[in-house]
Amino acid sequence: MSHADLKRLLISYCVGFTSALALSLVAYFIVTFNLISSSVLTIAALLLLAVMQLIIQLVCFLHLGLDRHSRDRTISIGFTLIMMLVIVIGSLWVMRNLDYRMGMSPEAMDEYMIRQNKKGF
Repeated sequence: MSHADLKRLLISYCVGFTSALALSLVAYFIVTFNLISSSVLTIAALLLLAVMQLIIQLVCFLHLGLDRHSRDRTISIGFTLIMMLVIVIGSLWVMRNLDYRMGMSPEAMDEYMIRQNKKGF
């Protein structure tokens, strides 16, 4: 690796570190000092900051760029994210469906469980 490549790599790491640190501090100050009055806007701002930090870390630390090798890594990361979304959304859907179909109050659920327990195996 040449001296110019090492210098470019060091600059990339320094830019990535300072950018990630700055975004983390902005998120911290938004929450700590309640800089945004609406909770919905606060959550939206935090999500935007998180996405920005993800992009910075992917580019600066994982070196995802426009060359062929980087595109392959980008595709595999994208596939992983899609699978994670399928699993999370599917799990939430199943839990919501079970909650809807059960439709019992906690007291009714306790009585049902006690009756089932008395039946035994």
